[in-house]
Amino acid sequence: MTMIRKPFKLILLFLITTVILAACGGKAEPGASSASPESPKPSASASQSPAASPSASSEEKPKEPRKITVQLGWFAEPEYGGEYAALVQGYFAEEGLDVTIKQGGPKVNGRQIVATGNAEFGFAKADTVLQNREEGLPIVAVAAALQGSPQALIFHKSQNIQSFEDLNGRTAFFVPGVPAYEYVKKKYNLQLKEQVTDGTLVRFLADETSLLHGFSTSEPITLKEQGVEAEPFLLSESGYDPYEITIITSESFLKENPEVVKGYLRAVKKGWAYYFDHFEEVNVRIHEDNKELPIPAMNEQAVAYKPFVTGGDAATEGFGVMKEARWEENKKQLLEVGLLKNDVDVNEAFTTEYLPK
Repeated sequence: MTMIRKPFKLILLFLITTVILAACGGKAEPGASSASPESPKPSASASQSPAASPSASSEEKPKEPRKITVQLGWFAEPEYGGEYAALVQGYFAEEGLDVTIKQGGPKVNGRQIVATGNAEFGFAKADTVLQNREEGLPIVAVAAALQGSPQALIFHKSQNIQSFEDLNGRTAFFVPGVPAYEYVKKKYNLQLKEQVTDGTLVRFLADETSLLHGFSTSEPITLKEQGVEAEPFLLSESGYDPYEITIITSESFLKENPEVVKGYLRAVKKGWAYYFDHFEEVNVRIHEDNKELPIPAMNEQAVAYKPFVTGGDAATEGFGVMKEARWEENKKQLLEVGLLKNDVDVNEAFTTEYLPK
């Protein structure tokens, strides 16, 4: 029995030792641990997508809309239909812009407001831009809202005015500092009894022989709504026809915010396209800012403004287009009558680089 049990004990001891060694041999050596700094991090598998990781799952916060102030050059009227349509239809919002439109008027200098950074965008006549730049005001025209000039001296139809000479000696309710008016006065040596307009029609209505400085697309229509027949004598008949309304910004804002300028102009372009098909709708919103102008008059004005916005070079080249030759001709005319003293560089006064393609 003893001879039988001894080998059995030896075999049993051998087996136990083998199991223990096998278990020890399965341990990883130092430096080869999966927790080692040299070990590559596990990549995302099909069961653990990148979206499941904490960094990927945290959504980006939407950007806050950029607050923009637009300073009108006059009271809210259809001449700003593109801006109001862009506001009503959310085109500004689509460009990430939170736009506030502020009224203008005869005592509001919108160019100064834009130049000093109190508004990002405004409006100015091309000739005024040239004059202001000569004075050191750093404003730049980035689009022509109106391709031609509807500026006029408006008269009661009973006066039957046919020429510039027929204007002589009359009382003129005028907007001071407007180059087109000053150009015509100087060119035709007009002697007028001037009174600064207060933005109303009262004094003009009281004097049938008087003249009212305004737009052919505006005041005659408003007067007709009041039962008064009036006619416009276009100042462009003198050969002076600048871009009447340009959209302006400051040099610094243009340099620092080119994408904002592009987005603004894209929205306004879409706004004008919408406005001319739905002006009755948009004019309700404009009327909220200018209750003095009846909606029926606004609707008629909208029709009158269309050829000035979509005609000329805009008919083939799109909204806002401007030409260097027009700016140069305008500068030449201003120099001729002394309304400009220096040879202003027109290429610093305007740019078409930011217009929608």
